[in-house]
Amino acid sequence: MTMIAAGQATGTASRAAGYTHAAAWIVGLAVAWGATPEAGDTDAHIATAYADRPVQAIAQVLLVHGVAAASLAVVGSGLLGWAHRTGNATARFAGWAGTAAAALAAVQLVLELIAVSGADPASPGRTGALFEAVQRLDGVKMFALAALAAAACVASRHDALLRRWETVTGWALAVTITASGIGYLLLSTALTPMAFVSLPLLLVWIAMLGAALGRRF
Repeated sequence: MTMIAAGQATGTASRAAGYTHAAAWIVGLAVAWGATPEAGDTDAHIATAYADRPVQAIAQVLLVHGVAAASLAVVGSGLLGWAHRTGNATARFAGWAGTAAAALAAVQLVLELIAVSGADPASPGRTGALFEAVQRLDGVKMFALAALAAAACVASRHDALLRRWETVTGWALAVTITASGIGYLLLSTALTPMAFVSLPLLLVWIAMLGAALGRRF
């Protein structure tokens, strides 16, 4: 009975975390819409944006790289629990990929908080360098998320974790977020707009994954 209760708790936590991940991203983007810098901006523009609207910037950072990352870690943990329960090695890899993405987001959280708190338009170099590091880390994180999506989809071929349409969405996410990751890692303004496609897919799919884990425990 204790194992059953623990499994149910893991499933419930995973479901809630999937929805929280999406909500944190949506609210985080809304509170600082148009107020924060973007990839390709100059150091001066980045420092000025942070210095002019530090509260909005910090709120966004805490939601996107804090709450959403913590939620992703819970979903990753749920995947690891399901992998242990079923003996599915591919699901275990997916769980670790999700955990790695959450850890990278935590590093982004620290770096961006330092960038915002120390933003000085008169001396923007340090802030610009920190912002660039956050963007490149975003690219690496996107690769981890692509690995999470692809591995979870492959794992579902052996154990019915995801429904067919959820698997299709997962593969679409893996492809688009890989392209986004290349753009952010290389700071390529030609590829970074792919995030407008991959981000909605990510929010929907992580919510789907959390709900799927909730059904399976």
